[in-house]
Parts: sequence; structure tokens; C-alpha cells
Amino acid sequence: MMFPSESFVNSIKERYPAGTRVIVYSMSDPRPVPCGTAGTVNHVDDMATIHVDWDNGRRLGLIVGEDSFEVL
Repeated sequence: MMFPSESFVNSIKERYPAGTRVIVYSMSDPRPVPCGTAGTVNHVDDMATIHVDWDNGRRLGLIVGEDSFEVL
């Protein structure tokens, strides 16, 4: 398992602070959030996973470089 650098994690934390609204287009997850679902960033962990509270009630993290999403 590769761990992201501290500088990368910090840049993701700065770019996606808690409260940021995002929309997902695709996820590399066996049970992804549907395309077009919006949500609110809860926090970014030390692996740079962006934990999101989705508007459909789910909680699932986004991974930069693997999932397709953008800030609303």
C-alpha cells in the first residue's frame, strides 16, 4: 500500500475543506454513488480520502485521481 506524501494530503485538505459542496460523475467503487449526486465534504483523512455526506443519505469517500468529481 502506498501512502500519499504529507504535502499531497495537506493540499487536498486545503482544496476540499469541510462544508465544500461536490458533485460526482463516476467512482471506482463496487457500490458507487450515482452519477450526478451532490454532497458535502465532511473531512479529508490522512490518506487524502475526501469523506462526503451525500444528499441521498450515503457516506462514501472520494479518491483524487480515481474518482471523477468537481466542486459545485
